[in-house]
Amino acid sequence: MIHAPHRKSAMPSTAPGSIRRFLITSILLIVTAGLSISALFGYLDAVHESEELFDARLAQSARVLNPLLNAYRSQIGTLPADGKIYDPWDATSPAAAQHENDDEEAQEQGHTYERKLYFQLLDTRGTLLLRSPSAPERPQIPLAAGFSHVQHDQHRWRSFTLHNPDRQTWLIVADRDDVREEMAGKIASRTMLPLLIVLPVLLILLWWLIARGTKPLTQLIQAISERHPANLSPLVLKKPVKELLPLSNEINRLMKALAETLEHEKQFTNEAAHELRTPLAVLRIHGENALASQDPESREQSLKKMLRALDRGDRLIRQLLTQARIDSQQAIELETLDLNALLRECIASLVPLALKKHQELAFEAEQQVWIQGQAILLELLFSNLIDNAIRYTPEHGNILVTLSREENRVSVHVCDSGPGVDPALLPRLRERFFRIHPQQGDGAGLGLSIVQKIAQLHGASLSIQNREPSGLDVSLCLQASRPATGQAVPAGPNAGKATASA
Repeated sequence: MIHAPHRKSAMPSTAPGSIRRFLITSILLIVTAGLSISALFGYLDAVHESEELFDARLAQSARVLNPLLNAYRSQIGTLPADGKIYDPWDATSPAAAQHENDDEEAQEQGHTYERKLYFQLLDTRGTLLLRSPSAPERPQIPLAAGFSHVQHDQHRWRSFTLHNPDRQTWLIVADRDDVREEMAGKIASRTMLPLLIVLPVLLILLWWLIARGTKPLTQLIQAISERHPANLSPLVLKKPVKELLPLSNEINRLMKALAETLEHEKQFTNEAAHELRTPLAVLRIHGENALASQDPESREQSLKKMLRALDRGDRLIRQLLTQARIDSQQAIELETLDLNALLRECIASLVPLALKKHQELAFEAEQQVWIQGQAILLELLFSNLIDNAIRYTPEHGNILVTLSREENRVSVHVCDSGPGVDPALLPRLRERFFRIHPQQGDGAGLGLSIVQKIAQLHGASLSIQNREPSGLDVSLCLQASRPATGQAVPAGPNAGKATASA
């Protein structure tokens, strides 16, 4: 048996990031970078200042040493053959030999750094007259006053040359660059040492501060984790934090809306189950009557009643689905609509119902009107209003749909010549499953509830009132809009007038 190879998921798994780790790492890197840059600038500044200090010391040493060496020449008479005026202190001192391998650089007889300093006294031809033990026997640079660099004994030296025109001599004093580098290195190490000590302490403090600062967020997460469909109570933090208040408020608002939605769904489900039970029971009764009847005429009457019950059940199911779909919407996408054309289409689709009852269905509009809305939902709204008017208006009655505009408001009236409604029952017409005469008609009591929800989604107001001498006037008030680009506006006061009659 051959098994198909296991396929890994195409979506790479990404580990969740940590705000705490990000903050600690980022702050630590920023602080480290800042202190390092500060230490670098301090090191460069220390090197510069030490260079100036050493240069000043060289110049001062040359000015002090120059008259002393010339005076020494006058006193000694014959100059040494190699120009060396004294031997190294560690070679002539027995005590120094005992400390030759010690780490102590400064001793009673002298300092080991003397090997890193030298001087030369030359005449105008560049002939060596006098020198220190560590100095070369020949000049290493051209005779020119001022500072310069020279290579000697595999090291780089910084030198200062001083000319004495009275004695016709040149004095060169120099020190090795590693002396200066050592001093700058010690300055840099002492600058970086506090950084190395502070960083671990700083890391601990940062971790503690961030952990303390994010504690309200942890509490919020814990409070959210305790919420479920059976517990949608508002979140309450022990110590409210200003930055988390907008988030907790939005979560509370969302949970409140969710609780209301769940409650509405529960109520809607219970009511829908109750409403569906009635047509099913009626269908069963009429079906049993048809089976039990021996009279063809009685059987036919039972079957006709079954068809009417089926029609009512079909209408109820469609309205239930429509109500559920609309209830789930919180916002809609709007587009510019020609309200005249939309009303004409709705009326045209319902004209057969009016003709069947020998009713006059008329539409009157003063001018072309444009609004912002969703065509499908508005067609459903006006179809429900006009269909209700046709259903509850007796034969040979009148239904009039009018469209008018006042400034930036648009009004649509659906008026009928039916019996009207008891004024005490008018506020209840928009309730779900409410019917004035449950035993009459095939309505489910959801039409005006659907109309009310669609009106809310469009920011429109719905008004229902009785007419004189009889009938009902249902009006919808919407916000007017400008026509979309490229759409023509017909002229004339009765450009949108249409009438359907039997």
